Amino acid sequence: PLLHISTDYIFDGTNNDPYHEDDVPNPQGVYGKSKLKGERAVKSILQQHIILRVAWVFGATGNNFVHTMLSMGRERDELKVVADQYGCPTWSEDIARVLLAIAERYQKREIIPWGTYHYAGQPVTTWFNFAQAIFAETTILGMLEKSPRVKAISTEEYPTKLKRPKNTALNCQKIQRLFAIPQPDWHIGLSNVLLNWKNQ
Repeated sequence: PLLHISTDYIFDGTNNDPYHEDDVPNPQGVYGKSKLKGERAVKSILQQHIILRVAWVFGATGNNFVHTMLSMGRERDELKVVADQYGCPTWSEDIARVLLAIAERYQKREIIPWGTYHYAGQPVTTWFNFAQAIFAETTILGMLEKSPRVKAISTEEYPTKLKRPKNTALNCQKIQRLFAIPQPDWHIGLSNVLLNWKNQ
C-alpha cells in the first residue's frame, strides 16, 4: 500500500464552498498540475492507496508561511498580505499523525477504505487573517519586540508569476466519516510551532 501526499492546488479556486474529493480538478500552475499527475499515476498502478490532499502546510522546520512572516516581522514595520485567497492552514505534525494512524490500522489488519481524502486545518481563513493570528500569538509569547502592522491587499496588488487559486478550502467530512479522524484546529498547531521556536 502507498500513502501519497497531494495538494489543494489541484483545484482552480473558483468554488465558493470547500472542495470535496470528487470535485473536478483544474490546476492552474505547474505545482498543481504535477501533483495531479502524481495522483493519477498512483491510481493507475496501485489499488491499495491513500491519496491525502493537504493544504497550506506549516511546521517548525523548513520554509513555510509562518517562518516567512516571523522573519519579515523582525525586519519590517509593515507587511502587506493577500486577503482574498481562502484556504486551510495545516500543521505538518497533524498530517504525520494521520499517516501513522492509517498505517497502524493496516498493520493491525483492519479494513482500510482506500481512496482519496482531504485533510486540512480549520477554520477556513485568508493569508491576511493567518498572518494576524501569527503576530497575535508572537505577542502573547513575547517573541517580537514590536509586531508589524499587517495590511490587507488583493491578489492583484501582489505581483507574482505564480497564479494562485482564490479558494482552495477543503471539505474534510469523508476522512472524519470513514476513519473517525477529526479536522484539527490550526490555531493549536500554530501555538505549538511558535512555542517550539521560542524554547530553542
